[in-house]
Amino acid sequence: MNLPAALQAGSLLQFAYSVFKNHQPNYDGMAHDGFNVIQTIYANDLATDLSPNIDPIKDVVSIGFVARSAAAAGEYVIVIRGTEGILEWLQDLKFLPEPFATVPGSGLTEDGFTDMYNSFRVAPDPNSARLTPSLGGLLGDTVSKLTICGHSLGSALATLLALDVVVNTPYKQPSLITFASPRVGDLHFSSFFNSVVPDCVRIANRMDIVTHVPLPPLYIHVGDENELNPGGTVENNVLCEHAMDTYMFLLAPGANQLDPQCVPKP
Repeated sequence: MNLPAALQAGSLLQFAYSVFKNHQPNYDGMAHDGFNVIQTIYANDLATDLSPNIDPIKDVVSIGFVARSAAAAGEYVIVIRGTEGILEWLQDLKFLPEPFATVPGSGLTEDGFTDMYNSFRVAPDPNSARLTPSLGGLLGDTVSKLTICGHSLGSALATLLALDVVVNTPYKQPSLITFASPRVGDLHFSSFFNSVVPDCVRIANRMDIVTHVPLPPLYIHVGDENELNPGGTVENNVLCEHAMDTYMFLLAPGANQLDPQCVPKP
């Protein structure tokens, strides 16, 4: 694992969360950690049995952004945050597979992740252009480096995006960095993905339940796992072990702080 690259990806994900939590509708015109946002990404929020009535217009949210390096010509990053819907998804515990039709022959993927990924757009209007076909106009033909990163549900979506980008765009060598990713697809999907997206770093806190579902053998992880061991340094509950801030703390405890509520009680 390239630690500086992982920390920068984590910093951009923390920024994505902070904008969302401040109830700002998009990332347009913003900058963070040496990157300038050039496109907000929109998607339907995650539908579950507990929240079955997701409206295709009303429930469109800004889920991430595409950004360009201010210092390195041709360097871009795509950042996909998670959502509170992941906790409802975990409670459903159905994990129904469906073909990832965006890349025919790539295997089966979890239906909730797949449906949300298929809603990725470049504007809140659900009839606006899809993200992946729009990347050519956003990035151009002088891309020297493309990193895709995600946390939690965003990791699953980033995984699907990375495969879509490799197969369906001119950008054949993206780097994928995920934090707290659930399993996304079946064995065929995992093998297919690993064969075409070899630069995939998956960072997993061993105490984070999200990284252990859906269960094998139907679902198999992709990429190279980099396991983090909190060793009692994090309050052992579902939210604390899963939080992006916790992952940053475990990667570099001297430079990052836990949420005070996640500091173990004496």
